[in-house]
Amino acid sequence: MKKSPQKRVDEEFGGKDKLVDELLGMIKRPADVTKDEMKKKLRSQSNRKLMTLMAREQTVKKTYGNRDKLIDAIVKAGMGKSKNEDKVYRKRLAKLTTGQLLDLARRHRI
Repeated sequence: MKKSPQKRVDEEFGGKDKLVDELLGMIKRPADVTKDEMKKKLRSQSNRKLMTLMAREQTVKKTYGNRDKLIDAIVKAGMGKSKNEDKVYRKRLAKLTTGQLLDLARRHRI
């Protein structure tokens, strides 16, 4: 039988608070949001959503190193043989969520 998200969080991270603390160190926080506000926002999310966020961030860290390297890989794949880097394209990519960036990376097969 499949375990509930709450049981998985408790077993893998020792509770929701510890998972939220771990996520705070991994995700990019908007400049206008304080750490406490972000923590409160994450605490209000479901365990399933938090587990999805954690899996996504771990994938980025394991596969690409960090978010900036993921963006570099997408820009390189998107530019093709043209060596000119499009700064507008890079700026637009920086505004996307990590999930959207991973989806783009899958589409470019990188």
